[in-house]
Amino acid sequence: MEIFINEQKADITLDNEKHLGEVLAGLEQEFAQHNATTVTIAVNGKIIAANDFDSIIKIPVDDVQKLDLITIAQDDITAAFKEAGECFASVSEELKEISVQFQNGQDKAAIAAVKKLADTVDSFCHVATLSGLFHAKFGCLTIDGKTILDFFEDFAPILTEFEQALQNSDSVLMGDLAEYEISPRIDSITEMTRNLA
Repeated sequence: MEIFINEQKADITLDNEKHLGEVLAGLEQEFAQHNATTVTIAVNGKIIAANDFDSIIKIPVDDVQKLDLITIAQDDITAAFKEAGECFASVSEELKEISVQFQNGQDKAAIAAVKKLADTVDSFCHVATLSGLFHAKFGCLTIDGKTILDFFEDFAPILTEFEQALQNSDSVLMGDLAEYEISPRIDSITEMTRNLA
């Protein structure tokens, strides 16, 4: 069996493991010692869905030619949060300008800021989901005194209203929401990410 971890061939010699489940358990134990965990498993080129995991643990080791694992470390999550925070900091400044940009016919610049906001929110939410794998470190994170989930539950209706204003080409409402509702909230996200150790 060839074992690849994050696309790098691993120099691992199996002992007496008979089934794939034993191999995976041993590897996961090793990853845990380095504050990392597995996020994707592929057996013989086929990615295994989470709900199919129970069916693969009994596969004999001899039937597995190639095992691919993608792992993520706690430090990767911290770095990704900080990167998203810096993106939010720059988006916040851009959002404060979109009212003026729309008034001056600089629609392209304003729309670019809106797209950057959408991409950064998407990226941040992905990182926040992965952070759940390291509950001991990230489980108590708060933004403005709320859990990340509660914060985004409150934030979502504003983003929806913003999206509707965009669809209706309501540049006045977009500018107001961007400057007075969205920008302060993403500043709070930035502050949370900067305080991460």
